[in-house]
Amino acid sequence: MGRRFSIPLKFFGVFLLTILLVAGAFIATLNSLRIQVSRNEARAVADQVTAFRSWVAQSGMVWVQKLAPGFHDFLDEQPDASGGTFYGKNPALATRELAMIATREAARTSFRVTSDNWRKEENAPDAFEKAAIVSFQQDKNLPFVEKYEEGKYRYAQPLLMEQACLQCHGDPKDAPKMVLEKYGREKAFGYKVGQVRGVISVIVPAIGINDVLKSLANPYSLALLAISLVLNILFIRSVVVRLIELTRNAEAIAAGKLETVLNYTNPSESNDELDHLYHAVNLLKRSLVILFKRVGGGKQG
Repeated sequence: MGRRFSIPLKFFGVFLLTILLVAGAFIATLNSLRIQVSRNEARAVADQVTAFRSWVAQSGMVWVQKLAPGFHDFLDEQPDASGGTFYGKNPALATRELAMIATREAARTSFRVTSDNWRKEENAPDAFEKAAIVSFQQDKNLPFVEKYEEGKYRYAQPLLMEQACLQCHGDPKDAPKMVLEKYGREKAFGYKVGQVRGVISVIVPAIGINDVLKSLANPYSLALLAISLVLNILFIRSVVVRLIELTRNAEAIAAGKLETVLNYTNPSESNDELDHLYHAVNLLKRSLVILFKRVGGGKQG
């Protein structure tokens, strides 16, 4: 067998291993935290989009008196009392324009509503969204699909058919005339309540580990780290250093230096096992002193 490691080296090894394990658990926790934060942000956006789309669908249509620059599309138009025109926007169109505004003006999050049975080419799903739609169609209980992609957090939530949606996505014969005129009779029809119409797709900038670490570099965390270091230093001084000192004292006594002084607290006043060990060595030293005196006295006689 090879030489055994010293106690300080063993302690350092255990301490280092503990630090690595704690660091690993810490990193895993940070990763879980950043995913949860991104997921909650994306879910909040998706829930708001669902509520907005449901409100428009239940209202039938959103009517505006003026078409904003860049948003000239509409489904229907009606004259107003003053000779102007009201323009009607259906749920899909209103949601799409909301998404365009959010993408253009939002600081972080963007979203879009897409389907595997789209009516306009620009609403076609990308690879992530296609896979999400298939997943939701295969598992009706799946609440969301998520993925990190090119430094971004991707989130998809199913868009389910409601009763109010059937007028424009159920049987073509029940659809309003303007819907048929604008989109035809072939696309995005034939759905039933509860079926997956598509997904609400949300993109959030990914939170990096460095960002999380920076947020943790606060006075409280630094104070706890300092306390941890102080506690480890105190443990080294109270245990490891004393063991080294005892080893050297024992070696000196074994070499005949019986005048070596052992500094410790009497076991009657201490529960520290090191004090007990020091006391045992001190008793051994006293026995050696008595033995040497007897041997020396016998020789003189």
